[in-house]
Amino acid sequence: MEKVLPEPWQLQLFRRSLKKRQTVDALLGHLPRLDGRLCLELGCGTGLTSHFLRERGGVWVSADFERDHARSAKQLVGDGVLQIGERALPFRTGAFDVVTAINFLEHIKDDETFFAEMVRVLKPGGDFVFMAPKGDPGRPGFALKRALGFTADQEGFGHARDGYPLRAARSIMERHGLQVQGQETYCRFFTESLEDLLNYAYHRKATQKKESVEQDFHGDTAPMSAEALNKVGTAYKVYSAIYPALRAWTMLDRLIPFSEGYMAVAWGRKAA
Repeated sequence: MEKVLPEPWQLQLFRRSLKKRQTVDALLGHLPRLDGRLCLELGCGTGLTSHFLRERGGVWVSADFERDHARSAKQLVGDGVLQIGERALPFRTGAFDVVTAINFLEHIKDDETFFAEMVRVLKPGGDFVFMAPKGDPGRPGFALKRALGFTADQEGFGHARDGYPLRAARSIMERHGLQVQGQETYCRFFTESLEDLLNYAYHRKATQKKESVEQDFHGDTAPMSAEALNKVGTAYKVYSAIYPALRAWTMLDRLIPFSEGYMAVAWGRKAA
């Protein structure tokens, strides 16, 4: 009998995720044609999005700012993963047909310089997908973030800014020569509030146990390795048991389709 290998921990965690499932759906839902194209994924994290992107086609290079994240992604998807710095990309001008930037630019202090780098390595006529939190301070969800210490003015989890409202996202894309084709939001209040409370609980647990001496690029709000997931132990088993109820809570977002989500995706094309 053929031995069945255990599912990678990243995919195990994904099956019990809340916001991450919506992020993957938003990303995959706005990808351009990929067949026969060379593609760059920036902000690959532990490799979960890398896994799903590669399933869609194209030839992918994935990159992240954290060494541990790049190592985890490589364990999941194999070659084509590297660690990068926050100012320059180690690729020639016009190297890629597609560039995706996934939920990291809010951490970069000099976002204009890095955005210019992302567009530099994109071919004229190439496709660009930009994902980031909106960071609008007028929402009820933002008030909860402030109460939990997640906002940029409180140096919450390494944020240089709270995000990019839709107008700001469009503006930075257009300043760097991208023709914006559309924008959409996801993760409304019920998902956002629950995700923030769970992140806060995990962060406090990790801090109290001193599992992390200093906060990493993305913040200690979820396990970032197989070892970290194993350390959660009983807490993760409890979370898994109540996950159906948590998932049902996020479904209440369907009752407020008129409201915008706190996460956004924008897509466009580099001028030919």
